[in-house]
Amino acid sequence: MSDEAREAKADAKAAKARAKELRPFYKKKRWWLLAIVVVAVASTAFGSGGSDDEASSGSSGSSDTTSANESESTDAPSTEDTIGTGLGSKDATADINSLECGTPDAIGMTYPSVSVTNNSSKASDYFITIVAESADGATKYDDTIVMITGLAPGQTMSEEGMFTNELPAGAVCKITEVQRTAS
Repeated sequence: MSDEAREAKADAKAAKARAKELRPFYKKKRWWLLAIVVVAVASTAFGSGGSDDEASSGSSGSSDTTSANESESTDAPSTEDTIGTGLGSKDATADINSLECGTPDAIGMTYPSVSVTNNSSKASDYFITIVAESADGATKYDDTIVMITGLAPGQTMSEEGMFTNELPAGAVCKITEVQRTAS
């Protein structure tokens, strides 16, 4: 091959690379791939709220509320009010054994306690949202998240959260979300 042919081929290759580099960003494949990934992540994160179908597959215990001034435990929460799954892929409300609202301590803090049994086949992490509200549900007083990590299959564990606001008499505790993810 002659030097002129090689130079022409190299010039053509360089011109093609320059043209590719000067394309608008939206015509480049990597931007479309990034856009698809962002949309997929966003739809998973924002579209994973509870639905009526998820609520129907949960357990049906006797009660999902406990008065803040009582320390007795309740059975697993009912799904009468829909409990969301958050980022968890499966409804884990059946894993909740009990919810105790607790009693206020000397400085007015209340420490709700939840007991969980891992009914899945793998070690799991739980993120459980507990709210304190009026008995009629019209007023929300406070909320807390209880985390249980690395719970092996069949194991049971209790963990406490903390309400930082002083709760009035008659306030009830209620679980609004149970997220179970693989450890």
